[in-house]
Amino acid sequence: MNKIYYQFLEKLISKNRKEKIDKVLSKRTRYVSVLLENIYQSHNMSAVIRTCDNLGIQDIYTINSEKIKNSGKSISLGAEKWISIKSKNKNEELGKYVNKIKKNGYKIVGTSTIKNNKTFDLTDLVLNNKLIFAFGNEEKGLSKDLIKHCDHIISIPMYGFAQSYNISVACAIILSNIMFKIRESKKSIFLQNSEKAELRKEWIKNSIKNSNLILKNFEKERAWKDSNPRPPEP
Repeated sequence: MNKIYYQFLEKLISKNRKEKIDKVLSKRTRYVSVLLENIYQSHNMSAVIRTCDNLGIQDIYTINSEKIKNSGKSISLGAEKWISIKSKNKNEELGKYVNKIKKNGYKIVGTSTIKNNKTFDLTDLVLNNKLIFAFGNEEKGLSKDLIKHCDHIISIPMYGFAQSYNISVACAIILSNIMFKIRESKKSIFLQNSEKAELRKEWIKNSIKNSNLILKNFEKERAWKDSNPRPPEP
């Protein structure tokens, strides 16, 4: 966003709102992220967005789930304004998309209800790397193709008859557990100052209703003033 536009918008929000933005930014992280594959129920997507926002997780990657990211707002409570959604292009190969993510230093952790010799419990996951937790389709889970690209597969310990959780519940359990452990470990997980500055601009804009229209009118006013300069003082 143009610096002049940013400064103009910043003047339109309250001191309390700016303090809130800065406070939230100070606890934001990209050390842990989420990947959603083939999610088709809007309330699940919205619940995951809300969970990530509350836990300070900034990025959600999506594969064939982006069409519903703006629905279910009664569940997300507006959290979609503060989260970065990074979707795979329709024609992009899965392998290239995943490798692009991994080049940023991430290990991909798949989630599954099926236990085998390659699966281990959430409580045994080592937290030495940046992690992306992948959650799959509500009925079928993660695709076989994505599982091939996962560095780890984990499951949540369960002690009842059903032996499965709704995806949004599983996401909340896993991320809450992981974020608690990481914050307790005192790791340096928070955003760089440059990242905070970029997000702050975006959040200032998102804090103002009809900000695009306001900026459009502001731009017209500036253009008119530039073309109609004041006559010099006598």
